[in-house]
Formats: sequence, structure tokens, C-alpha cells
Amino acid sequence: METLNKFFNLLKTDIRKRMLTGLLLIIPIYVTFFVVKFLFSFIGGTLSPLIKKIFLLFDAELPKTSADEFIITFIGLIFTFASLYFIGVFAANIIGKSIIHYFENLLTKTPVINNIYSTVKQIVHAVSLPGKQAFKRVIILDFPKEGTKAIGFVTGSVKENGKEIFISVFVPTTPNPTSGFLIYTTEDAVIDTNLTVEEAFKALLSGGVLTPKQFATILKTPPDTKSSEKNT
Repeated sequence: METLNKFFNLLKTDIRKRMLTGLLLIIPIYVTFFVVKFLFSFIGGTLSPLIKKIFLLFDAELPKTSADEFIITFIGLIFTFASLYFIGVFAANIIGKSIIHYFENLLTKTPVINNIYSTVKQIVHAVSLPGKQAFKRVIILDFPKEGTKAIGFVTGSVKENGKEIFISVFVPTTPNPTSGFLIYTTEDAVIDTNLTVEEAFKALLSGGVLTPKQFATILKTPPDTKSSEKNT
């Protein structure tokens, strides 16, 4: 009887271990699949109504099955990428630059729209232009209250008479780091880390499961110590 119980315990442990291994393997594939599916539907679906109108123009039948919808979306995806390419080519020549400059002036002089357009353009340029980094370094700071630590990204600084008085820090939420909080604080209130942006995002997306090994040492280092080390 004891041998039988031991066997069932071992079997239960083995089943649990195998299921966990399978789960850890499936989850990344599952999430990746749905992200790709969303992007495929979002980008490809942008031109789907136009493609359907072209079909009607040539007296072709509209999609009736899921397979037909997939083909329409796939064609829309190809057209979207091709359109982006040709817009890039158009924007690179003199005539294209002149036309774009004209419309940009028009947008920047239109009330309400000018604020939205200028803000979005600045954000896009800050994130995407070569040689610019939206996140300059990864830091740790007290948030949302003293004694609790959060990962933050330094995005810039506020200066007065050429002297830096505050740094701007983006504190993302987890597991969705696309939203978060903008905080202005002083340099001596944060702890610098040697973490890369990728390492920090791994910790955020995993909810702390993939925490870097050196994190414990970083958390125990007082902000003042880091500040004094910089000044020396």
C-alpha cells in the first residue's frame, strides 16, 4: 500500500511538472499568435473596404467565407505596406517635400488640430529618429509612496538658466507598459541601474517573474549614495 501511494505521488508530481513545462512552452506561442493576428487584422483591415469596392467595380463576388475574408485582409496588408513604401519614396523627392511642407503648414495653422499634430509628430520623432533615445536610462525610484520601489525610464530633463533642476521619469504599468505615469523628480531621488531597456521591459512584462539577478543589490543602494558617487 505504501509503495502504491509513493507511486501515485511520483506520478502526480511528474504530471504537474510536465503540464507546467507544456504551459510555459505554449503561453509565449499563444500570446505571439494573438499579437500577430491583431496586427494582421488591424493593418490589413485598413484597406479592406477599398478592396471590396474594387471587387464590386469589376463585378466580382464579395467574400462569403472566412477564407475569402482572409484573402481580402492579406491583399489589404500587401497594399498597406506597398502604400507606405511609395509614400516614403514620394516624401524623399523635391516635389513630395514641397507638398508635405505645404500641408504641414496648413495643419500647424489650424486651431486644435495644430496642437494634436505637433505633439504626435514630436513623440514619433523622439522615438523613431536614429541617434535619439526615448528612454535615456533605467532608474529605480520611490513610487507610489516612500519605501516602495518602481522601475522608471528617464526621458529628459527640465533646465533653468542652463542648470538641470528636474528630470522627467516615465513609470510604466505592468504587465502593460504602454501606459504609465510621468513624474518630475530630482536626480538625487533616484537610483541609477546598469540595466538595459530590454532587461527592464522583461521584468515589467513578466510582472517581476524575470527580475534581473543584480536587482536586489540595486534596490538596497540608497539614492544619496548613487548621487554622491556621480559627483565624485
